[in-house]
Amino acid sequence: MKVPFTVAGTNEKAVLAVLFDITEQKRAEAERNKILSDIVQRNKDLEQFSYIISHNLRSPVANIMGIMDVKKYQGISKEDENYLDAELFNSVKKLDDVITDLNQVLQVKNEISGKRELVKFSDLLNDARHSIERLAVNEGTIINCDFAAINEMSTLKSYLYSVFYNLLSNSIKYRQPGKTPVIEVHSYITAANKIGLSFKDNGLGIDLARRKDQIFGLYKRFHFHTEGKGIGLFMVKTQVETLGGTISVISEVNKGTEFRIEFDVS
Repeated sequence: MKVPFTVAGTNEKAVLAVLFDITEQKRAEAERNKILSDIVQRNKDLEQFSYIISHNLRSPVANIMGIMDVKKYQGISKEDENYLDAELFNSVKKLDDVITDLNQVLQVKNEISGKRELVKFSDLLNDARHSIERLAVNEGTIINCDFAAINEMSTLKSYLYSVFYNLLSNSIKYRQPGKTPVIEVHSYITAANKIGLSFKDNGLGIDLARRKDQIFGLYKRFHFHTEGKGIGLFMVKTQVETLGGTISVISEVNKGTEFRIEFDVS
C-alpha cells in the first residue's frame, strides 16, 4: 500500500504504528473522560433524588402518619374529624404529585429508544407557539426566529418539542410587568461544528451570582408570582442531555435570560 507521505531515515510502518497508537490513546482518553462525566452526572442525580426523598416525600408521609395517630383517639368532634380528613387528602395528593414527578423524570431518563427523525426547528417552533397561543396573545408576546444557519437535525421530535415548549412558555410566564415580552430564537453552528440553539428573552432574569447552581434543580423556583412546581427547567436539561446535548444559561436580573443548547452531531 502506498503511504501518502514519507519521513527520511525512518521506517514508514513504524511511523504509521506510532500515529495509530496516538490515535488509539486519544480515543481511549475521550472514552474515559465520557465515562467519568457520566459517573459524576449519575452521582449528582442520586444526590438530587436523595434530597427529594428526604424532603419532598418525607413531609407528606409524616403528615399522614400524624393525622392517622390523632384519628385513633376517641371523642374527636365531627368538625375536627372533617378537618383531619381534608388534611389527609391534601397530604396524599402532595405525595402522589411527587411520585408522579419522579416517574416522569425517570421515564425521560430511561426511554430513549424512540425513532430519530429529521426535524425542522421552524416546524417545532410553530407547533410550540400554537400550543401557547392563548398565553402569548394575552401578553402581546413577540417571538422572532432565525434558522438560516441550520434548520434541521436528526433527533427525537417529542423531546426537542418539549424543550421548545418549556423554554418559550417560561419566557412568557416570567416576563417583566408592563413590558412586552420579546423572545428571540435562532440556530447557529459552533467552531467545533456543533448545532446550537439560542432562546433569549427580555424577562425578569435570574441572579446567577446566587442561583447559578440551582437553575436546573428539581423543584427550584426563583419567582413566585405565577404558578409552577419548579420542574420545567429540570426536564429541559434532562431531555437535552438525553439527546446528547448540553445547555447553559446567561442571565441578568431585569434584563432577561438566554439559554444556549448545543448538540454534537458528528
